[in-house]
Amino acid sequence: MSAGAGGATDVGGATGTGGRPAGGGGAGGAAGSQGGAGSANAGGANTGGANAGGGTTGGQAGTGGRASGGGGAGGVSQGGAAGTSAAGAAGTGGAGAGYCPTTAGTPCNIMPVGDSITEGCCTAPMGGYRIEMFHQALTNTRNITFVGTLTNGPATVDGQTFPQHHEGHGGWKISQIAGVIDSAISTSKPHVVLLKIGTNDINGNDNIADAPNRLANLIDQICKDAPDALLVVSAIIPTTNDGTNNNVRSYNAAIKQKAEAAAAAGKHVVFVDNYQAFAQNSNYKTALMADGLHPNTAGYVVLGDSFYGVISSYLQAK
Repeated sequence: MSAGAGGATDVGGATGTGGRPAGGGGAGGAAGSQGGAGSANAGGANTGGANAGGGTTGGQAGTGGRASGGGGAGGVSQGGAAGTSAAGAAGTGGAGAGYCPTTAGTPCNIMPVGDSITEGCCTAPMGGYRIEMFHQALTNTRNITFVGTLTNGPATVDGQTFPQHHEGHGGWKISQIAGVIDSAISTSKPHVVLLKIGTNDINGNDNIADAPNRLANLIDQICKDAPDALLVVSAIIPTTNDGTNNNVRSYNAAIKQKAEAAAAAGKHVVFVDNYQAFAQNSNYKTALMADGLHPNTAGYVVLGDSFYGVISSYLQAK
């Protein structure tokens, strides 16, 4: 399925009273059609309408529930692109529906790819944002599993066996992920790939000017390896060092453009702004970070909510 030019950045819905902050991607409207904004829905998630080729506004907050931003589709006929979360993560780019299996009892294979933040450092138990994603899936009776060549995390979440697989390599940079991703995808056969990489390139001052090009090449590599999968490209989160964050913001702006260019070329790629998901909290350095680079438990919840919001509209009920 080919996708048109990526839609404009979506605006996330407000958090429902007493609910978790998360935004789900709304189902896309027909190409060229315009969807309406989501209406309030007591106790549930509200989904904003999709607007092909343009931006959409997220649904209003539901009492006791969550509000979900609509996905801005890039000229596709079905399936909005990444929705925004109430934590402020914006999803852009074109994507089609049908990534996850529709067969009853068959889970959606999600491969988290990245560095120590994907691995789940530095909290106990390890598992990072994957724990919150799995919690969200269970809460919404959606059928997911995590795949990859590495394992860690708790034995159970909400009384259910936690799928511990992932592709998060502590300390790794973009080029190192590129060296193993072909084999990992061949082995794990993901339906959705969550890519968040570059923190160690930027923090380590590793040819920062070229980092977006390395990331763009990795995007192309993943799309070639898994042409039918949805690739969610995440901005890297802020550090606690304001000087480093100047480079982080520049990198994120560049990779957003790379992701949107890939989507405009017909690849199944969306961008999610997880930098903003953190930075919109003025106290994120103490409220969401375990150290200078890694989230604490609350920070991983923000990441998990944001990633889940991007892919929620593609997931099937258990």
